[in-house]
Amino acid sequence: MSTTAKVLLSAAHATIFYYGFQLQRNDKELSDINTIGFSIYCSRGAALCLAFDMALIMLPMCRKLLSYVSRIFFALFHIGQGTLSEGNNSNTATYHKLLAYHILFFLTVHVLGHCVNFYRLEQLGKGSAMSYHFGTWAGVTGYWMLLILGIMFVTAHKKIRKRHFEVFWYTHHLALVCMGMFAFHGYGCFVKTNEGQCRGYGSWRYIVLASVIYLVERAIRALESRPSIPLSLAIAHPGGAIELNFKDPSLHYRPGQHLYLNIPQLSKLEWHPFTITSSPIESTISLHIRQDGDWTMQLGQLLGHGPETPRLEQAQAVRDRSLLPEIRIDGPYGGPKEDVLNFDHVVLVGTGNGITTFSGILRHIWFRHQETQSSRLKTLDLYWVSRDANKLDWFQSLFLMEKTMELFRTGLIRIHIYFTSTSTRRKPIIKRGSMMSRSKSQDSSYSLPLLRTEGLASGRYSEDDEDGEEHDDLLSPLDRPIGSSSLISLTSIQSPPSHSPITFSGGAAEDAYTRSLEGMEQGEGDAIIGPDNIHLGRPNFTLEFDNMRAKWTQSDASSGRQVKVGVFYCGSPGLGRTLGRECQRVSTSKMKFSFVEE
Repeated sequence: MSTTAKVLLSAAHATIFYYGFQLQRNDKELSDINTIGFSIYCSRGAALCLAFDMALIMLPMCRKLLSYVSRIFFALFHIGQGTLSEGNNSNTATYHKLLAYHILFFLTVHVLGHCVNFYRLEQLGKGSAMSYHFGTWAGVTGYWMLLILGIMFVTAHKKIRKRHFEVFWYTHHLALVCMGMFAFHGYGCFVKTNEGQCRGYGSWRYIVLASVIYLVERAIRALESRPSIPLSLAIAHPGGAIELNFKDPSLHYRPGQHLYLNIPQLSKLEWHPFTITSSPIESTISLHIRQDGDWTMQLGQLLGHGPETPRLEQAQAVRDRSLLPEIRIDGPYGGPKEDVLNFDHVVLVGTGNGITTFSGILRHIWFRHQETQSSRLKTLDLYWVSRDANKLDWFQSLFLMEKTMELFRTGLIRIHIYFTSTSTRRKPIIKRGSMMSRSKSQDSSYSLPLLRTEGLASGRYSEDDEDGEEHDDLLSPLDRPIGSSSLISLTSIQSPPSHSPITFSGGAAEDAYTRSLEGMEQGEGDAIIGPDNIHLGRPNFTLEFDNMRAKWTQSDASSGRQVKVGVFYCGSPGLGRTLGRECQRVSTSKMKFSFVEE
């Protein structure tokens, strides 16, 4: 969400608050109740802001409605799809959360204002404060709404939502009860004119209208997603990832989009978002799910590959078809990214799990490459920023695959991996002979190559491994591994390194890194990722973008047209702001850097 949008939304709230404040203050027919003073003006202004937020907060969750509206927008203004989200899950969730924060702020102002109001009324001899708090319709409904909203705010915390999604899911539906109470909150008529007539804003109409739109949208989605779809294949990957494959000819999607998955055997009401990892050209649709939460762990157990199952060394299909559950899907949604093929150069940046959003794009590029369909894309740089190597188990399967190896070796796609954790230290690793090439297997110890640290920015991203709340369940390896027990080779070791080695402080990280070397034999081929691809620390995108501009300005000088560079990002907000600023800084009349955030 852009800073401009945040400023405009905050300015709208300030304007509405001021309008409500002055409307109450300057109404001569409310002179009796205005003897309370400043607090009644604030509570009324805050009430008007709450009505505005309550009317809007559910609309960003109307994914299908937003999808239709954005398509009409594209058709009318001829703006290329992919540059604006189409029912985008993370962008709409950002607006939803920002409205929720405004609700929290103005709710606090409203409640504190009324506490002062009731105290002042008691001082003026117009009844006890407690009778206003708990003996009036407005007071009772107000406290019930306060309780409901408190529960919703607590269970919406990122850690609870990630680990216990069902708690968040069910408690968040209390919003419908809260909406109903809010619509009739003013029924008791606390604010009256000097003649005893109610003086309300009539904002309940907008609350009811927004609730009806949301309920109708949910009903339509429920009807469209009602048919069950059988799974054609389920595959368990090393590291706990589960791959689901199914066929649905009616589902038309584009690279980079996601859908919502429901498995009635686990829960008839829970829907979880997952990136579509297949290409639209393929007949089979695939999803990859990392077991990282109650629901996903239950799915693994259902398929016989839960967290308690011994770790797999290679991908394994679920052979017992009676274990395959039927599924229901809702979608697709999200900003399509197939316009990466309309740029000369593309930079994909992901932090933590955010990198998985781009897996379907790489797979689609391979199919386009095989079909020799023309595109202007010349190079693609893929950046992954993570705290440590703990996620290499699933990330490594992005690379060593039959369908993508060719693209890596031709140089079309380049990989850049950054580990930002300070727990990564340099020291020798004792390695077993089975993890080395034959020429090294006689040695009892061996050192992993030194990772580069020069040219890196200082500090680290605090949320790069806990990023993009809505992406925490999105796991998207590109394809099944070919042949060997290793999914990826971080380097083909042809000779012992002469420089300092590296390891990780945590056992899981060390195991993930060393497992990536398993199965490598001398003469297997060129390395896709070696020491030059892996770095310690934050990427210095100021230096990276300067180098890109200098290199591409020289290589594309003969084209005679403006060079288009697309920078696509998915991850924590901090790095997104940095990338946006850098794109503006390095753009020139001859080379345009366009920034798109998922």
